[in-house]
Amino acid sequence: MNLLTYNPENRFQIIKLYTLYWLGYILLFSLIQGLPEKDFIVAWRNEWYSVLPKICFVTIVVDLLMPKLLFRKRTVIFFMAYIVMILLFAFLQRLIDNYIILRYYLTFWKTEPLLSAPVFLYNVSKLQFVVTIPVAFRLFYHLAEEKNKVQTILSEKLQAELTSLRNQFHPHFLFNVLNSLYSKILSKSDDSAEIVLKISDLLRFSIYDVNNKSISLENEIDYLKNYIALQQLRFDDRLQLSFSVFGEIENHSIEPFLVLPFIENSYKYCLDENNQGWITIAISIKEDWFVVKIENSLAENNTPIENISSGIGIANVKRRLELLYPDEHVLTIKNETTSFFVSLKLKMKDGSH
Repeated sequence: MNLLTYNPENRFQIIKLYTLYWLGYILLFSLIQGLPEKDFIVAWRNEWYSVLPKICFVTIVVDLLMPKLLFRKRTVIFFMAYIVMILLFAFLQRLIDNYIILRYYLTFWKTEPLLSAPVFLYNVSKLQFVVTIPVAFRLFYHLAEEKNKVQTILSEKLQAELTSLRNQFHPHFLFNVLNSLYSKILSKSDDSAEIVLKISDLLRFSIYDVNNKSISLENEIDYLKNYIALQQLRFDDRLQLSFSVFGEIENHSIEPFLVLPFIENSYKYCLDENNQGWITIAISIKEDWFVVKIENSLAENNTPIENISSGIGIANVKRRLELLYPDEHVLTIKNETTSFFVSLKLKMKDGSH
């Protein structure tokens, strides 16, 4: 609430608030002091004479001492300066009372000594009264500003972290896909060309959507289908797959690449010692909730369980879920002896990307 640092529109609003405040103050004390004597006009006029020091005092405290001292953690110096200022302006008020108001307008009143304790303390109390509301308002405004700054910093940090997480995930995914292509090329498989085409489709999708805040659920599921088809080319008949989608997928959106790491993980660990395995993937959409359940075979002692549930992709998704769906997701991971199960439930966003 510093008049010197606001843009013209805000400055006008603050000046208007100050004006209304001081008019209200003058009216209040004119009524308090004028009604007992039934002389409201005189009390009104006297308050106008004495209001200037109060305005100066409040302005100095609110627009100078608070920003320069109190808000910079120099609390002791602030209170010392405040005490000096309130005593100084109380004395200035006594000068106005004795040499202007009592001399020219209230000649029938007895003039008290300038440092008369009761009258001096009365002026101190009036200054304290008149500064309380502006100080409270300025303090509230400062706290709101600080909260906004913290929120802005947290928001920027969140966006930076999400961008970093996406960028971590993208090369990780490409690394696994290119490994599939490499193994096919070594074996001179006829599927190599088809794999290249599917990789091209995946890259086109991931490059354009990896940094989007959300994509349509239809596009996400198409992306998963493409990835699964690519992996099936890699595993041939060694892997039994069940993939199903239930519910209406239109008019919903989702953060991209939240499901793929779990599917990728299931392909990575599904084969047993005989190079045989199975994966079951079920996706359902009901009442704005997206649910995906993934279960895959797992050979006993084939891979340490802690390595399966704490890889780069899984850890990445867990962190992204915490950031993007803090109270709107349920992630369940179960490590069984011969199988690995993941269930993810999260609140859908309305509309498509």
